[in-house]
Amino acid sequence: MDIQRFDPATAHRAHNDTILASAFVPEGIKPPFDSAWGYLENGSAMEAHAHPTEEIYVVIRGTGTVQVGEERRAVGPGDVIAIPPDAPHTMACEDGGPLLWAALWWTPPASPAEAGP
Repeated sequence: MDIQRFDPATAHRAHNDTILASAFVPEGIKPPFDSAWGYLENGSAMEAHAHPTEEIYVVIRGTGTVQVGEERRAVGPGDVIAIPPDAPHTMACEDGGPLLWAALWWTPPASPAEAGP
């Protein structure tokens, strides 16, 4: 049995040093997605960014806000945020931190027209 738990002491800086991140899936397991823990202290925010993959965030601990495109919402434990491809997005921890979430991302499957005959 391999249990993964986020540890700020062993996490690395990501998104231009705006968050702490670390592996989410135990080594040796090859899921069809990439993943990482994301972590913010009170008063901090993740760099806004976008990428061509679909992504979800699952908030584990703390409260904060998420912004996807122009829409901004409060989030807390148990919330699942869907982030479409190429949508600018960010997380912030204004209070109630630290804020910890699991991020899962994958390349969307090709549409039937893109897949060819």
